[in-house]
Amino acid sequence: MKWRKGDLIVVLAVLLVALSLFAIKALPAAAGDRVLLVTLDGNLVEELALAVDHNETVTVPIPGGEAVIEIVDGKVRMLPMSKELCPQAICSHVGWIERPGDAIVCLPNRLILTIEGNDTTAEILDGKTQ
Repeated sequence: MKWRKGDLIVVLAVLLVALSLFAIKALPAAAGDRVLLVTLDGNLVEELALAVDHNETVTVPIPGGEAVIEIVDGKVRMLPMSKELCPQAICSHVGWIERPGDAIVCLPNRLILTIEGNDTTAEILDGKTQ
């Protein structure tokens, strides 16, 4: 296959768009009005404000034990639980979340961590209409 000038332009344009979207996603989250919602079995358990200087460890009682949530510099993650409580440990493998709309879900324990708030980059990429 022989490359034509138009083919190279299309490939470069696609790469440029992909790298731009990746760069926007890599930027740190806005420190605006973000909150962490912790729900257990559909009921709101905790609502924590997230700030850049906010460092905290939160323990949430769950059936059979407890889940530990770590908050560092406005980022949130679930610490690993025992295999009896969370057999596949997918929730702890998600890693750090920090943007509105990000979530960590632990299905065996029906525990959901969701970040809500204002983030201008999320609105730009969301494509919602007003």
